[in-house]
Amino acid sequence: MSLPPEIIEEFKDLEPTKKLYYEDAYIKEFDSQVIKKVNFQDKVYIALRETAFFAESGGQGGDVGFIRGPEGSLRVIDTQAIDEEVVIHICEPIEGQVNEGDNIHGEINWEIRYNRMRHHTGSHVVFAAIREALRVKKLIYKGVHVGETWARIDINYDDPITDEQIREIELLANRICFENRPVKIFYMNREEAERVYGDKLGVTEVTPTGIVRVVEIEGWDVALCSGTHVRSTAEIGIIKILERYKLEKGVQRIRLAVGPSAYDKIDEIILRANRAARLLNASLDDLDEKIENLIRKKEELEDKLKSLRKRLAKYEAYYLLQQAKTIGELKLVVQEIPDADISMLRNIVMEITKFDPSSIVVLGSIMDRAYVVAAAGNKAIEYGIKINDYVVYLKNILGGKGGGSPKIIQFAGESLSKLKEALKVLEDKIKENIKA
Repeated sequence: MSLPPEIIEEFKDLEPTKKLYYEDAYIKEFDSQVIKKVNFQDKVYIALRETAFFAESGGQGGDVGFIRGPEGSLRVIDTQAIDEEVVIHICEPIEGQVNEGDNIHGEINWEIRYNRMRHHTGSHVVFAAIREALRVKKLIYKGVHVGETWARIDINYDDPITDEQIREIELLANRICFENRPVKIFYMNREEAERVYGDKLGVTEVTPTGIVRVVEIEGWDVALCSGTHVRSTAEIGIIKILERYKLEKGVQRIRLAVGPSAYDKIDEIILRANRAARLLNASLDDLDEKIENLIRKKEELEDKLKSLRKRLAKYEAYYLLQQAKTIGELKLVVQEIPDADISMLRNIVMEITKFDPSSIVVLGSIMDRAYVVAAAGNKAIEYGIKINDYVVYLKNILGGKGGGSPKIIQFAGESLSKLKEALKVLEDKIKENIKA
């Protein structure tokens, strides 16, 4: 939630807020004093002398919780900072009034904050695991988001990341968690940090200069980061990678969950796998084999169905040709075929025009849309019929889209109830053109 320009203007000249969350990320409650309060629209904006509410930074969301004063209380719905100096608590009134000069008691929603801390440190662990698994010396953060139930990191990598590589990343990351490695946070000059840690920092063009905050996972990863972190990797719990995909050229996105969120996802996967196994009368051990057999049988049945459809199209074409209307030297077939998909319609019209080059065929069917396939045989085309001339009528009546060549068109319309009208209009227009 960004700060309105009016609020930035009101608060920008205040003294920097003392950030208790950098002194101790585990502070859940604290006492402070209100140094400025502004009511704007339906929100209350509060600046405190010191605060343990983390202001959104480094991809990690701002803290939420409560501010309680002697005469009232507020619900903190977000925490932002102006130039990373003045922390602004965005609040909604609960009861009474909180005024400038009041001594207040702040209470952080610790469950949300702690989950974000675990996910933030977990994202650092995974970042280093990606670097190891993909054998990339200079891996760079291209984007970060840290939430309470999942986190994501975007990295500078263009090749597909395989299932085997994802498994290796997960195994490496979880090993680091189980090893209970300490997480250290300290400050140093950026140039010195780059000299000591080199490419591991993942520095980009937006990385701040001067004195920087360094987060180091002992013997594993080091990064410049403004977020809050747990004290050791064991607090992260387990790590589960939820998905990965190519975000854009040269950038891969990886989404992950840690701790209880990771457990919930694994539990969901196991429940679904068990349900699938029961449906297939299989055990989890042979579930993949059962599914592979089903896929193989499905492909075989689809091949058989395709063959049967071609044979059926021939019979249907022969039957429809017997019903054709003779108009001069040409024959015209216009018919609605119930429950025929567009490939079936296409097969039939091609069979008819191949068998009788003097034929013109218009077939329709209602499925999820109103489908029309029409074709003209070679003799009909020589006669002057261009079947794609009639697409405009279908667009006017059915809506939707389609097109083709003088020989064949396909159309998918939105107005299912107007299919019969569309077929009749095409029949009349074709007759007029033939007679003309």
